[in-house]
Amino acid sequence: MSKTSKLLMAAVVVAATIAGAASTGAALSQRPRRQVQRRQPQPASVALPRPVSFREVRGRGLLVSTWVNGVGPFNFAVDTGAGATIISPRVAGAAGVSISTEPGPSIAGLSGATVAAHYGVIRDMAIGDPQNYLPTKRDIIVSGGLPADLDGLLDPNDAFGSFGYVIDIPARELSAFNPREEPVTLQREPAGGAVVQWLQQGSSHRPFVRLDTGEQVLIDTGSSLGFAVHDAYARDSRVRTSAVYDVGGSVATRRGNPRTVSVGSLVLRNVPTDVISGAPAETPALLGLNALRPFRMRFDPLHRLIEIAPTER
Repeated sequence: MSKTSKLLMAAVVVAATIAGAASTGAALSQRPRRQVQRRQPQPASVALPRPVSFREVRGRGLLVSTWVNGVGPFNFAVDTGAGATIISPRVAGAAGVSISTEPGPSIAGLSGATVAAHYGVIRDMAIGDPQNYLPTKRDIIVSGGLPADLDGLLDPNDAFGSFGYVIDIPARELSAFNPREEPVTLQREPAGGAVVQWLQQGSSHRPFVRLDTGEQVLIDTGSSLGFAVHDAYARDSRVRTSAVYDVGGSVATRRGNPRTVSVGSLVLRNVPTDVISGAPAETPALLGLNALRPFRMRFDPLHRLIEIAPTER
């Protein structure tokens, strides 16, 4: 990544509507400060990480307990739309993260407002418990643009390395698999679901898929929205307006008429549709938690395929 590059994130993991922001933030900020724990350095090799549970917190997304350099636990949001793993300066200081003094990237969320950041290097990262190591990249980003009650964004595309990963929202479980042994294939679609191409935009590894309309949309577990589109492309909308707070600022959203969209052979009916105002024109359309909540998703980085399967809970 260029030292002067701008990392554009969908980071609406920090999103909350005006109606819910105050109560949600207060509840989280009043939790007692966690005691950090230290352990010995990790082994040279990292095995397939064990499955872990996450919890969904309104306005913050899918939260998983995370250890950085043996220190934790911290609250990280599982965010497929982040574009990189990002930690707060507090976590960096507690975990002894090596931070570059050279100019870092600028980070922009949906609002387009930028927040200064620095590149950092970690020794290791674990989720669920201190010994459940991730084969994550050592390079991370340190930014003060996160909410005070959120310690970091875990980009699973970075965190799981060459392993595939599964986000089972109904079961509230994050797990990994070896795509060489258990590949996602176009020939084996789940009942009532679909297997679709994992598209890329530029050098980003964020997971985009193509709708039957030809639109490319970002699968964004860091967003509390449904099917979200820029107002320049919206067909219609209702009058109820709320705000989405993300890194560096906020944007206005209004609830549009529900849409039916198809991703491969999967038909999503009456999907909550959110129209985003005040965001840069290049903001991608996305499928957030309000659209993804019924599904178990397998992401195969080796074969560039994504399996989306409905579950019954």
